[in-house]
Amino acid sequence: MISYKRATATIVSFLCAFLAESGVPSDPKYFDDQLVDHISTDDNRRWTHRYYASDEYFQGAGSPIFVIMGGEGEILPSTGLYYPFIVNHLAKDFGAMVIQPEHRFYGVSQPVDVEFIPENANITRALMNSEQAMWDYIRLIRYTQASYGCSFDRGNYHYCPVITVGGSYPGFLSAMMRLKHPDVVDMAYSASAPMKFYAQQVDNDSYYDHITKVAEKSSSGCKNAVKSVLDRISSLIQNIKTVDDLYEFSSDINICNGTLPSYIIDDESIYGNPDMNHVRKTLLEELVMVVGYTFANYNMANYPPDNTTDLYHACQTFQNDELSDTERLSKFLVKVVNSMENEPNHSCFNMTNQLPSGVHATISSGDWSGVGTHRNGQMWDFQTCDLCVEHIGFGQNSMFPARDWTLDWLNHHCRKRFGFTPRPYELANKWHIDDLVNKTNASHILFTNGLNDGWSVGGILESLSDTLPVINFENGAHHSDLSGVGPSDKDTDDIKKGFITIKNILQEWLMEVKSIASHNNLRGETAIHV
Repeated sequence: MISYKRATATIVSFLCAFLAESGVPSDPKYFDDQLVDHISTDDNRRWTHRYYASDEYFQGAGSPIFVIMGGEGEILPSTGLYYPFIVNHLAKDFGAMVIQPEHRFYGVSQPVDVEFIPENANITRALMNSEQAMWDYIRLIRYTQASYGCSFDRGNYHYCPVITVGGSYPGFLSAMMRLKHPDVVDMAYSASAPMKFYAQQVDNDSYYDHITKVAEKSSSGCKNAVKSVLDRISSLIQNIKTVDDLYEFSSDINICNGTLPSYIIDDESIYGNPDMNHVRKTLLEELVMVVGYTFANYNMANYPPDNTTDLYHACQTFQNDELSDTERLSKFLVKVVNSMENEPNHSCFNMTNQLPSGVHATISSGDWSGVGTHRNGQMWDFQTCDLCVEHIGFGQNSMFPARDWTLDWLNHHCRKRFGFTPRPYELANKWHIDDLVNKTNASHILFTNGLNDGWSVGGILESLSDTLPVINFENGAHHSDLSGVGPSDKDTDDIKKGFITIKNILQEWLMEVKSIASHNNLRGETAIHV
């Protein structure tokens, strides 16, 4: 995802692009009546759910409520409410409240203490999923509405319309909240949502092919430079014959001493003697994965697209013919870790710090765009091992050495890591994501996409109906309409126009909702359900 959350060597996954830098710092609130399990009727346990809220512009019962979807990352008070465009602009224009719940099992929002071991797999899967998270949000919405005197009936003047908002995986949740809970959610704003990824409708190679295309667009010659350097690095790795050769190569590319992940050597050791074929193969795969998901992160932050972005500078590093291949890779890797730290003064690359938490953690994880590191990375690895399966591989047309993504590979990784195999089609079958594509049982969802964003290959790119509109931004990256400070002089013209269009669409839909109450008042009715 991403620009980085600047806190102790932590890469966050694709949700959090720019959020640390562009959020609205807020004091957390706590909802202590959240259900541990919304699905089981036999489980009445409660837990305390962290969320953030702003009622600065709220005009009371009858006014809208924006609900920003929490996603695959902790939400710190220093970040607070994600999107200034919502919090400082649309909330003010609409007289709305904003609430933002943290996604269960991220940050301090822990329904239960979970140890991610195979023996707990079934219990953990039942509680750690998008459906349970959405029910958390519904329960918090109802609590908020009741606390502010809002009616639950659309035909009542005191009804507070609900607008869900999210970018990336939370954009997917935003759309699904409207699709699955239309009795509570009136409309959804869904930015850079990977809808077709979770419907299993994206070709394996599309993501990194698009990353490559945009990198070449950013800096002409980038594709060939990256491909050539990595091909020659691959040849150097094939010449590694002994463990001493391995450590010498690691030193040449500036991997910090003692930080080469142990599984690269130990997993295939026979009586203490490593299988060098395994060592060479795994080292290359993990280095390419780091380079690949770092370019993916830079791609998401590539807005406005110019020669000041990390994507451009990453390309320039590989295009620097004054450096050797190992020097170019070393410079790139050191920049990765320096962009993750509060004090960017590191001279080597700590490879172990790229790992998520937990046993059997590997850099190549459930999400080949990068799961992130530490506990958040473990959680997202879990989700992408279960229901949120993403077909992302390195094809022949990308600038990275080819590596096929297969369900067999994912099955092996997830079984070893968590004790279960993925359920790639369950979301599509159970939640009827195809309803969006088929235009049935769906309305009042606004989709936006940045066409430079790698995730746009899995987005809904064409309007499906008058009430399922799509706005595409030619210069946009990953939810660029939400990630910045809101409308500013730095925005490109397409994003500036998009802000106006987004406001107008949501305003029109709000007027439709409020017209129900007006109509009922004229007829002398007090409430209806839709």
